[in-house]
This record gives sequence, C-alpha cells and structure tokens, in this order.
Amino acid sequence: MLIDLARSAFSLAGHVSISLSSLSFMFQRRRSTTRALMQSLTVTFEGQSEIITPDIGYAPLRLCSITRELVNGQPVELSNEGHEDSNKPCSWNVIFDIPVPGWLPTTSTYGDHCAVEAGTCYALYATATFIYLEDGSSSIFSSFCSPFGYRTHTINAPRCPITLARFVGVPSSPSSSSISVFPMALFIVDAQSGQDDSETGTTGIPPEILKKIQVVASIPNAVTLDETTVPLILRLQGNELDGSEQERLRITDFTVDVEQIETYRSTTSLDCVARFMVPPRTQQPPSLPLRNAHSVQTLYEVGLLMNSYSSKSTSTRSFSLFDPSNSGKYIISGDGRVFMHNSPEGDATIRPPSENWYVLEANVPLAPEPHQLDWAGPRSRRISENSPLFSVCHMMHIALRCVYEQPDGGVVSERLHFSLPMQHVRVSIPRINPSAGDRTIVGATELPKCAPYSQSLPAYSQLFHSNGERKIDYSTPLPLYEPPPSASSSSSFTLDHSDDDQK
Repeated sequence: MLIDLARSAFSLAGHVSISLSSLSFMFQRRRSTTRALMQSLTVTFEGQSEIITPDIGYAPLRLCSITRELVNGQPVELSNEGHEDSNKPCSWNVIFDIPVPGWLPTTSTYGDHCAVEAGTCYALYATATFIYLEDGSSSIFSSFCSPFGYRTHTINAPRCPITLARFVGVPSSPSSSSISVFPMALFIVDAQSGQDDSETGTTGIPPEILKKIQVVASIPNAVTLDETTVPLILRLQGNELDGSEQERLRITDFTVDVEQIETYRSTTSLDCVARFMVPPRTQQPPSLPLRNAHSVQTLYEVGLLMNSYSSKSTSTRSFSLFDPSNSGKYIISGDGRVFMHNSPEGDATIRPPSENWYVLEANVPLAPEPHQLDWAGPRSRRISENSPLFSVCHMMHIALRCVYEQPDGGVVSERLHFSLPMQHVRVSIPRINPSAGDRTIVGATELPKCAPYSQSLPAYSQLFHSNGERKIDYSTPLPLYEPPPSASSSSSFTLDHSDDDQK
C-alpha cells in the first residue's frame, strides 16, 4: 500500500501539566489558598532545519508551526483550596492532540561536523497566561476586573524535544531473495557505452552491435540500514545479433558500486515550497527567527562569518558505501561468449527468446561501518529522503566490459554502464511478547522487564474527526456502575485534579 506523505497526517498526543502551590510566609501559621485564573494555554509543535557548510555557510528554515489553544471559551479558575498545607503542589493535566504532517523529514544531524546541533529537529512549546486572584474573590468578578486590578503573568514551559523517525513495514509475503526482506524490482536498462580505460585507441565496438544487447537488472525495491549485502541479478540477451557477432562479442567482467549522494541547499525553490508546504516567507527567518536557532546564526547576522561562495546555493557530498578493500569487480567464468546458445552436446539449436537470457547473480557487500571522515563527519549510511534543505539519494552503478574481435583480427573493448535508483529505509522492530521468566510481579500488577518494540503512529483521521473531536466506538458498551465498597473511603475531587496525599 502506497501512502501519499504530502497529504497524510499523524497524531501527536500528550498532556500539559500545570502545578499550583501555596506560598508560605514567616509570620503566617497557615498557608493561604492560592487562586489563579488561567486565561490561555497554548501548545505549539514546531520543526526547523538548519544547514552549515564551509562553502555556502548557514541557512535556516522553519518546516512547520502548529499551535493549539487548550482553553476554549471562559477562563479557567485553578485553586488549591483544601490542600494548602500539602508538601506537594496540586496538578492538572490538560490533554492535547496535534495533527503532524506526514511529509516532514526525520530528525537528523547533518552539515559541518563542527556544528553538532545543526540539522532537522522538532520540539513542543507550551505557554500559559494567567492572573493571580486574592483569597475569596469570585472568578466571575475577577474576569471583569482583571484588566484593572490584576497583573497578567505569562509562563513558558521548558522546551520538549520531539524525535521524528520514519519506519517502513516489512512485507508480509516472503521475498524471492534469501538475503533481502523486500521483493526484487525489475529495471529495463538503457545502457550507455563508454570507452574502456584499458584501451588507448580511438576505435571501439560499432554502436549498431552494442544497441542489440538487451539488459534487465533486478535489485530489492528497498534496502534496510541493517543489511550489509544487496542481491543483484543481471539478465543479458542478444537475439538480434547474428551468428558471427555472437561469436566475436564477449562479456568478460562487470563492476558494481553503491553511491550515497547528499545535497545541501541554502535556498528553497518555489517547487520545494509547493511540494513540502512549508510556512510562507513572512514566517521564515529573518522575518520571524527560529525558536531554537543555532548559536552560529548570530555570527552570520553580525557579519563575523561570511559565506565562502556567496553565489553558490548548493553543496554536494557523495561517496561509496563500499569498504576500501572491495573493488566491486566480478569476473565472468568461461570465455565470455554469453550470447552463443549451444546445446550441451555442442550442436547449435534454436531456442525460444525467453530462454536466451544469460543470468548473472552477485551479492554486493556494503561496509557495515563508516571508514572515512570529511567536513560533514563520518560517511555513514542514511535513509533515502528528500527535504527542502537536505536530501539523500542512493544509486547503484554497474558497468559491463564488452570485448569485440574485429574481422581484421584487432580487439577492442568498451563498457556498457547504467545506474539503478535505490531506496535505503529503516524498518520497524516487531513487538516481542516477553516470556513468563522475563516478567516481574509487583503486587497485583504484572510488568514486563523488557519488551522492545516500535509502534507506528496511527493516522490522525483514524483517531479524530476533521473538526478535532475524538472518534468514539459506540459499539462497545460501557461497564455497569458499581457503588464503592464503603462510604468511608469516598472522597470528592475533580477528575483532572490529582494530589498524592489524597491517594
């Protein structure tokens, strides 16, 4: 099932905790009641991207900013009446849910490795606006007199970092390859010819002969970051070659390389703005600074740091995912005349075109750990993704060495080269049910010691209606009411109000 990330959304739910405690004075025997009138409580989910490179410098971008007002209608009065002498403050938890756009890039660090905090990050910000009320005052009266008799206070909660990770589900049907969890994808290749480095002459294989070679390649449609081997299948066919050309043309070897290409951009094009739906320029720096900007931003604003290339807006880092000891070269056994179709007895036979494919199979190894370091840090494998300021793509480059014996006795060689797009992904870890030996009994509650799992967030539309109301399954009946076991143990307090002493 394909999901349009640009039009999908997921739910980020939680709660904002509000605490209220009494102030104690030296000459007071009893603490006074604290009352507050909360006029506004907002929670904001905000994402940002920042890149820092030696050639294009510093570039910020606000990815999204979604704010929800949790106090709807009249102000809410908070009071710790009856709990003034408690050592712990009274607390209220206000729940919220925010639809998170599905296109947002994952949390990651990239760019100049000296600026370790640059990259893509997300966080929640909560702000409460309230006024303190005198003991015994009415909340209705205070709501009218607050502009004249009371001072408005604003409190910002500490920044709450949010990590956004994207996982791909493992296909339920088994793959045809024994070393890949994803099915194989077919590519009909349009190979391009190129002069072989080992040949110094200007003559090469006639183009009309190379055009008669058909190549079909197969690689998995996705590769996980944990996999260190990628299966590759090449199918070659030359049905349009005549008997003489089939005998003179040989395929001696082929080379493979897997390349990771990272692109850094200092500006976003109009196409990127329309595709990713980022906030408009009026909500972007410097018009509206980022809430948690990198410290190097100030140095660029005051002119202490300058871009090395003011006209350059793109920087690229590309490298091979092979170990340095891996040449990526595979030798074809035999004499290399793969287009000659002879029977086991040596007599030439005419076979159906579907059987005239010569198949080459290889397991391409990838380096398990980064082995080089440059200006952007270790050359580590990343998932394939595309974001406004930073993109990562992967390509598998393949080159077939063709040798042709000319009628005059000369031998020329060329390489047919082509590239296949790859998708590197991160897969979710299936939930593991702990056995009985891995559980600990605490009173009447059974808690697992460890249960590693990665649960995908459900779509926002599955949990909430378009107007923000929670979806309720009314087909499940509510439990019958049962009175408490004893009247002496009953106590009255608000559902959203909790106090440890009462518990």
